[in-house]
Amino acid sequence: MPYGQQHYPFENADEFMDGFPADFIAEGLDQTRGWFYTLTVLAVALFDSVAFKNCITTGMILAEDGRKMSKSLKNYPDPEDLLNKYGGDSLRAYLINSPVVRGEPLKFSEEGVKLVTRNVILPLWNSFSFFSNYANADNITNEELAKASPVNERSLMDQWIVSSLQSLIKQ
Repeated sequence: MPYGQQHYPFENADEFMDGFPADFIAEGLDQTRGWFYTLTVLAVALFDSVAFKNCITTGMILAEDGRKMSKSLKNYPDPEDLLNKYGGDSLRAYLINSPVVRGEPLKFSEEGVKLVTRNVILPLWNSFSFFSNYANADNITNEELAKASPVNERSLMDQWIVSSLQSLIKQ
């Protein structure tokens, strides 16, 4: 974003101008004094315009002790080990539910990722696995599911389950 990406001004001037200024850019909060500032200065100098209309920033992800993560201090878990141990979905769920998405700092905790795995990801996986095993055992296909009878024509137990689910969704 945006100049080098389009090889502007050497070519692609029309494509560049179609996307300028950008609708939004997203970066970490630490980029406000560097990248965002540079984009703004260049855009004003070259076009008398801002480089972007909206800016979304994330907070800083800190080590568990609250200090900046550092290679020299080795104060963070190896990302590859985290992904191999807990999976990408657990890490994404941990981060998307953290203060970092509101632009606030997060003291990263492997224990937090572990809890998300146990309390969110595994129950979802177990529910899917339960359904999948029994659907496969009974040879239930997507076509059959699409032809399921309306709720009011099903057994009272099925109606109660659907009603309970709808109540939970409304909460």
